[in-house]
Amino acid sequence: MAYNVSGLTDYVNISKEALIRDIVLGYAAGDTIANMAKRLGVKGSEILNYMDITATLQDGKGCGFNALGGVDFSERQVDTKILKVNEQFCNDDLLEKWTEYQVRFGADANAQEFGFEREIIDGIARDIDKQLEKIVWQGDSGLSITGLIELAEGADSAYTVTVDIASGSSVYDAVQEVIMAIPEEILDEAFVAISPANFRKLVFEMIGMNNFHIAPEEIERGSFLFPGTTIPVRKTMGLSGVNDKIYSSVWKNLVYACDVLGDKNEFRTWFSDDDDVHKLKVKFNMGVTTYFPNAVVLGTIGA
Repeated sequence: MAYNVSGLTDYVNISKEALIRDIVLGYAAGDTIANMAKRLGVKGSEILNYMDITATLQDGKGCGFNALGGVDFSERQVDTKILKVNEQFCNDDLLEKWTEYQVRFGADANAQEFGFEREIIDGIARDIDKQLEKIVWQGDSGLSITGLIELAEGADSAYTVTVDIASGSSVYDAVQEVIMAIPEEILDEAFVAISPANFRKLVFEMIGMNNFHIAPEEIERGSFLFPGTTIPVRKTMGLSGVNDKIYSSVWKNLVYACDVLGDKNEFRTWFSDDDDVHKLKVKFNMGVTTYFPNAVVLGTIGA
């Protein structure tokens, strides 16, 4: 049986726009990027203008004019970074390896045909998405990308609502302190993000308190309403390893900037006759910021 599983080139040509969108805008429907406010068409750095409008109802009886309410303007700069993935694959590496697929190279095998196309591409897309989820929250100093936690601790620290949580506090108490610090104006839309380790601790703490407010499907989904509130607590994979931070805001305040269909974006594969390998190139840009830093609450355990 010849090594001949539909050509990757056809798959990429048909799917490349969808693949770029999935990678840049969030491959998994429940991840951070998929939920954030999107700012598209950002090629490098851009000033973001945003306004929050408040209309105040008043007693209309009687004469006079009393101006209340207003428009809050936010002007924020977001910086995006161009990222890329370069990979290459050699057909000969599959010989005597992928026995489960019964790969055989016959005399009619075409070296330019790239097998396992969907598995390879989907796997790469998911891995990029997993890394971007972490970068959004934790940044990447090697790539010079600032994440949401670093923003709240650094450039936005003068406006961020900070909560110092005593060392040794339970996750339940820590989350409760952060919720109590959420500004009332965003309380109805706020969420709390915690690391997977803290989410697991929180579940067991609640069970130990005989507080059985969590349904099994909510644990599986990784999000449940904190008891006595309408605020969801989310297991956030991008916060893996960050067990001393608890973050709260509203989704429309968190900005993910990119240029989805810009000329710098690529998702392509080709066969290189020079070295007889299949090559893959993914290239795109991304960056994060917040519209209103004062709509961010950052709790630090053990401060």
